[in-house]
Amino acid sequence: MAASPIAVAPPDSTEATFALLRELRRGRARKQAANFVYWLYVTGIVVLCYGGWLVAAIVRALRHPPAPTAQAPMLLRAAPAGLSVLALLLVLSLLWDARWRGPVTLARPTADWLLDTPVRRDRLLRPRYRMSVLTWMLAGAAFGLVPTALLLAAGLGGGGIGHTLRLAGALMLSTALLGGLGTGFAALTQAGSGSARLVRLGPAVALAAVVLAVVAILAAAAGLTAVVGTVVLWSGPWGWAAQGPVALAGGSAPLWPLAYVLLALAAIGAIVAGDRAAARVPAAVLRARARTLGEMSAALVNLDARRVTTAYRTATGSYLRARFRIRPPRRRQLALPWRDLTALIRVPSRLAWSVLLSLAAVGLGVLAVRTPHAALLPITGALVFGYLAAAGLCEGARLDGDDPRRSGQLPFSYDSLVLWHAIVPCAVLAVVAGIPAAALAVLTGNARLIALVAVTIVVLVAGALVNTFRGQLEAEMFAGFDTAVGHSSSVTITLWYVTGPLLAVAPMIALCYAAISAHTARRTVVAVVLAAVLATWLVSIARSRARRLKST
Repeated sequence: MAASPIAVAPPDSTEATFALLRELRRGRARKQAANFVYWLYVTGIVVLCYGGWLVAAIVRALRHPPAPTAQAPMLLRAAPAGLSVLALLLVLSLLWDARWRGPVTLARPTADWLLDTPVRRDRLLRPRYRMSVLTWMLAGAAFGLVPTALLLAAGLGGGGIGHTLRLAGALMLSTALLGGLGTGFAALTQAGSGSARLVRLGPAVALAAVVLAVVAILAAAAGLTAVVGTVVLWSGPWGWAAQGPVALAGGSAPLWPLAYVLLALAAIGAIVAGDRAAARVPAAVLRARARTLGEMSAALVNLDARRVTTAYRTATGSYLRARFRIRPPRRRQLALPWRDLTALIRVPSRLAWSVLLSLAAVGLGVLAVRTPHAALLPITGALVFGYLAAAGLCEGARLDGDDPRRSGQLPFSYDSLVLWHAIVPCAVLAVVAGIPAAALAVLTGNARLIALVAVTIVVLVAGALVNTFRGQLEAEMFAGFDTAVGHSSSVTITLWYVTGPLLAVAPMIALCYAAISAHTARRTVVAVVLAAVLATWLVSIARSRARRLKST
């Protein structure tokens, strides 16, 4: 048999394949609709039971806008930068999503079976992309209610219910267009276009957003609000999206209709470009992401958060790594801190996120000290950010908790690893958060809070270590009984996951609030002593968990 020198294209089997699928899936559409209605019902029940008060508060604020508060002028000056930062982070989150999932996804059987057949790629992939665009635009519109509630709470949505509804509509339209814009760029990223390089700059862009907000706040303090606000509002789609809400809230944005036109044109262009790029997504990418989604779904069903994180890092290529070497210590007792420090420096992105969270915690702490009468909310945010930073720095302990054999050659007992793993996180937080906080405390005349900052760092690291050595989710935790708000096992499992932050953050909120609002050295000393007792207790819990983990 002679081989033909001309490549023979396989016949197009798109129509025949889709007809066969329609025949095989007959009746499935009704089942999927029933499943969708069921999950919609469950979501509605959950929202009604656990978030009904928030929905009622938003509706009440829309109908009866509160009067402007004392902070309203300051918030109005910060609104251009604040809303632009939120818009930028919304688009960035969609680009980040394209690293591991993206708007064009296939189920694993579809990816394994259909991608190797002569089926037109556009007929297979573009409907999924268009559904993602619609989904994210609707989700963006719902997200627009969040800044609406913040503006209304500050009294910036006055003028009657009509004006309030126009403000809510402007924000929902802005976030919906941003959702379409981000989805279009995400499709270009997934197809391997030039915008994929932007995703690698995720931490830098997030840091730039924070710097933008800080610069805007400093400009407001220096009286340059108008100039900086104008530059920010015309800096890109994120600024265009903020112009309508700023104008309706009482700020200066005279050309906001033009900004909406530009934002709509940018969103339409990105959606159209993404629609064309959706058919060019490589089959290898679709298969890899289908496997990742399958692994993450299985981990979520089993409530295995660690496997979810592992699957995500596998899909995204883990963290950026740097070649760096620290000379090994001469004393073997320092082997574990040396290993933790080396691992931390070799993954600069993890360190960068922890530094960013630590600085955010310091900023909120300063805000709490400056406004002691309303310090509860910033204290809560500062401690939450601080705990997240401490948890990010405990990766070495988390690896030893996942596999006790990893530390078998070290000259320590397994339960003493808790103390050794706390050295590097405490040292890093002391440098990146403790020193700035201490300097600000001295400059503001609150030097009595330095000891409280130091012991807070120890408490947060101890709470992170409690979660690190929790082990695997045990089967008996699923046992329980039904209640009016769900099965009791959900409470048990939730508490098992949040034991560390619950025991570390919640008591420290009360102690820090008492110390800051009292303005007395005696109350601060009592708070420091109680925090030290709390840290000791958390360390004992972590060591107890480590001993139990080693014995299993």
